[in-house]
Amino acid sequence: MRPANNCFVCGTDNPIGLQLRFSKHGEGVRAEFTPSQLHVGYDGVVHGGIIAALIDDALANIWFVRGQEALTAKIEVRFREEVRPGERLVISAHPTGAKAGLMTGRAEVARADGTIVAEGSGFLTVKGLP
Repeated sequence: MRPANNCFVCGTDNPIGLQLRFSKHGEGVRAEFTPSQLHVGYDGVVHGGIIAALIDDALANIWFVRGQEALTAKIEVRFREEVRPGERLVISAHPTGAKAGLMTGRAEVARADGTIVAEGSGFLTVKGLP
């Protein structure tokens, strides 16, 4: 498996990255992140691309934490509420099955109080799987 140390979302060596630390959580993964003013689109609102990147990386990390490289083939994101800089977010994802030779998963981004601010699903190519 190729290293991901420079990944924008979870890479430990990327000085401008988000540096999330995903860990196993049941069959899925979980991480926390607090966006700052550096992550806004409109003043006071975290850019949707940052939120989508959290979902994308969470989906890939379902398999990465198991030692398997996963690449997103398709992702769909539903934004539910605006996120403000300084709000602590909990990102979680879990596998949902397989379809047409791709693995599938679902992810959520929630505030610390459990309010879901975005959710997504995706299809991923996972190396080492038939």
